[in-house]
Amino acid sequence: MSYKQNKMKTATPPLKVVTAPEVQRQRLLNRVAALYHQSFEEDPKGRDYLAQAGLKDLSVLTDFQTGWVNGSLLATIPEESELQEHMKALGLIDREGREVLAGCVVFPWFNETGDCAGLYGLRVETGEVVLVPGTVSGVWNWQALKRGRAVILTSSILDALFLSQAGFKEVIWTQDDEGLSQDHLRLFQRHGLKEAYVTFSSPYVLAQLKEEEITAHLVKLPPLPVEPTVIEWALKEANAQTPIRSEEVKKREPSGFEKEATGFSIQYGERRYEIKGVEKSKTKLKVTVKAFPAGEKKKFYLDSVDLYSHRGRVLFAKAFGTSFAVDEGLIQEDLGKLIEVAERYEPEEGPKAPAFTMTKEQEGEALSFLKDPKLLDRILEDFEACGLTGEEANKLMGYLCAVSRKLDDPLSVLIQSRSAAGKSTLQDAVLRFVPREDYEKYTRLTGQALFYKAEGGLCHKLLAIEEEGGMREAGYSIRNLQSSKALSIATTGKDPVTGKLKTSEYQVKGPVSLMLTTTSVDMDYETQNRFITLTIDESKEMTERILSNQRVLETLEGMKQRREQEKITAKHQNAQRLLKPLAVVNPYATKLTFPASTLRARRDHKKYLGIIKTIAFLHQYQRQVKTYTLEGETVSYIEVELSDIEKANRLAGEILGQTVGELSAPSRALLGIVRGMAKDKGRSYRFTRRDIREFSGWSDFQVKTHIQELTDLEYLYSVTGKKGKEYVYELVAADVSDGQGKEGKPFLAGLTKVEALNPI
Repeated sequence: MSYKQNKMKTATPPLKVVTAPEVQRQRLLNRVAALYHQSFEEDPKGRDYLAQAGLKDLSVLTDFQTGWVNGSLLATIPEESELQEHMKALGLIDREGREVLAGCVVFPWFNETGDCAGLYGLRVETGEVVLVPGTVSGVWNWQALKRGRAVILTSSILDALFLSQAGFKEVIWTQDDEGLSQDHLRLFQRHGLKEAYVTFSSPYVLAQLKEEEITAHLVKLPPLPVEPTVIEWALKEANAQTPIRSEEVKKREPSGFEKEATGFSIQYGERRYEIKGVEKSKTKLKVTVKAFPAGEKKKFYLDSVDLYSHRGRVLFAKAFGTSFAVDEGLIQEDLGKLIEVAERYEPEEGPKAPAFTMTKEQEGEALSFLKDPKLLDRILEDFEACGLTGEEANKLMGYLCAVSRKLDDPLSVLIQSRSAAGKSTLQDAVLRFVPREDYEKYTRLTGQALFYKAEGGLCHKLLAIEEEGGMREAGYSIRNLQSSKALSIATTGKDPVTGKLKTSEYQVKGPVSLMLTTTSVDMDYETQNRFITLTIDESKEMTERILSNQRVLETLEGMKQRREQEKITAKHQNAQRLLKPLAVVNPYATKLTFPASTLRARRDHKKYLGIIKTIAFLHQYQRQVKTYTLEGETVSYIEVELSDIEKANRLAGEILGQTVGELSAPSRALLGIVRGMAKDKGRSYRFTRRDIREFSGWSDFQVKTHIQELTDLEYLYSVTGKKGKEYVYELVAADVSDGQGKEGKPFLAGLTKVEALNPI
């Protein structure tokens, strides 16, 4: 924004000039300037006007004693007084007694002794410029000459303030675009000025500078305000060797660079960045960034970002800026600078961590374990020895899910229970037996997190998420990874070489096995039916077993158990490392049956076949490895045996039997509780939710939630009591098992019995 002084007028000389001592006149002008500045600080009108123009840094306006004229001056002096006559003599009051600068934002300038030398007013309503000359000449911001031997000259006071706000402190407002005053030239000589960067066109000013042997550079500034870097570029276009720099830009420049084996840290201004895991390719520059705002050491924002992705940088800047009230533009600028630093970064050469190698003894122990005919029983014994009691079906299913990661169609499990029931304990117990290099565990996943993993970073791995709620943003990508066994995303960004926009594609390859935990009773159906649901035993008997086991761990026997657990863990991890990526063929597949009463059976049937395949795969060292050749390629495989199907039928009956029926697992558990409560009390037995809570120990929220499902599906009748709000329930007379067998245990009807299959 450039404000020419074509509207400028000098205050009308007063009719009567009262002679006063020069010192008195100077003091009066100083007091008026101070009064105007006080009004500027107290009355927001002047500040609001300048803020709308782009001058928002109050520290800059305060430094230059900016003022606002709202009539307070006339209110402080009596009419027809000698003081008023002095004001007229100074040009502050006109011949009618009106304040000349009324309604103006005022910009004073000062001489070398600190006295006000003049007042420049900009009328807010009309844009009119009013110059009130003082009794002494001076130079606006003459202190800039002390900073160096180069200055920026501007004929607009607003441009001068914009430049100062942008960090260019060497700016001087000339007060006139027609020429420099004798005070300007005198101070230029005194301070040895060598260069002047002129931002306005004035042949006379250029001639004056040349006569004073000051090198003049004509600068083409864009309309102000603009980013400080843009102004620096304009100065460099005028003179590539310019010594003038923006203080704001200097604050953004890097400092405190430290290189580490896994990354580096660097600071831009008051923002510090710690960079880890630099992954470079022709189209990607992925890093993990821990960003700290000013003065913070413990609070930070952490995320992974592709620095070549414009969208990635914008999202990071927005999240960091919102979290800590930091300007997003500055953060984006920082990330742009980080690109060059990250491109140059090379990790320090050091001894590489050797790939895991088993000793002969470890390999022999793991191989002996895999060849044990009672392998599944051994697995359950080891879970028990490691502190996880009961839950046999859940433990086996979790273990098989982890092992299935090595197959082309892995299994995925969802562990569902109330809070504190032990779902995380089961997940951790399964992960303990998996080699650390074969699983990734997260508390939360953002919507785009998986799309930016390394292409093979998840292939044949187990992905564990502590709570289903932490992956809801990533629900779509997880479902896609399960169905398509790959993720792909196309993003538009600038080519780091050409600077042109281009489309880049990111791909993450599967397959991947997933293990989630959740307390949710109303989980997204589209996500849930892709998992095998495991429900934790929440009975009092199981609680007593767990508490007893916890007490044992506090004894000397418990200490011995913990030592033994480390050996058991190492054995299982080594055994899983020995499992080879063999194909599994099921010669009995066409003879198997599965209940087809619901549409969900289409997915549950695949889970059932996957359980059979995984059991056979786990027993690969007890199978003959066969081969076949197709189009010149030899493929190794093993075959499913009847014993695998028998084990799978038992496991599927208990696990899938809970999901084939129409009831959710928690509602089915509540139905079992109600049946137990109503046992031997006759068909007419009625009960309330309070009765259920007292009998089961469930919370009111859980009872309300699941009793509604039992009522909707007609397992219970609800009857409104006398009070109108008390609900009384009774079991339906024709109550059926809904997937439950003897003693209420889940079972899966319709599976082919092993006895009906002929050995092949």
